[in-house]
Amino acid sequence: MIATFQALCKHGYAGTSISRIAEEFPKSKSLLYYHYEDKEELLSDFLAHLLDQFESELEADGDEPPIERLETLLDLLAPENPAEERVQLLQAMMEMQAQAPHKPAYREQFRRTNELITTALVDVIEDGIADGTFRDVDAQRVAEFVLASLYGTLDRSVLVEDPDSIGSLRDELDRYIAEMLLADD
Repeated sequence: MIATFQALCKHGYAGTSISRIAEEFPKSKSLLYYHYEDKEELLSDFLAHLLDQFESELEADGDEPPIERLETLLDLLAPENPAEERVQLLQAMMEMQAQAPHKPAYREQFRRTNELITTALVDVIEDGIADGTFRDVDAQRVAEFVLASLYGTLDRSVLVEDPDSIGSLRDELDRYIAEMLLADD
């Protein structure tokens, strides 16, 4: 999975092949072909691996107060100053998303990712409502708005090569949370 990550960051989706992944892989190329029939199968497993890692990170933050969990979640999804490697991975992921309508395995992984993130946002918002941190809002609608804002900004930052726009979005999301979500007291 590390070799796949490195190949995607260096070459993007279109330029990544089993051979390019093998260049990053410390073991033999034949081992990759033994486990994976083609690039798509390997990349589908890579997406599942990323999702599993993300899910583990979310579970680790389960004991924090809701506002801190929300901030941690936003930091995971849209860091204010992403490293170059993160920007390169976002570019490759965007290319993979473009393939999702034609590749059911990719589509399923992106659907699972969307579902996981939405559920995490809804859960933290509902916990915040329950403990009085957040106003009584429609948690599902707020979660979908936040996620759509994140997706749009991440896509835009990649398309126009403007990673600074992620920081601008975070500023706006933080303002939105303070003005619309945080309880008055």
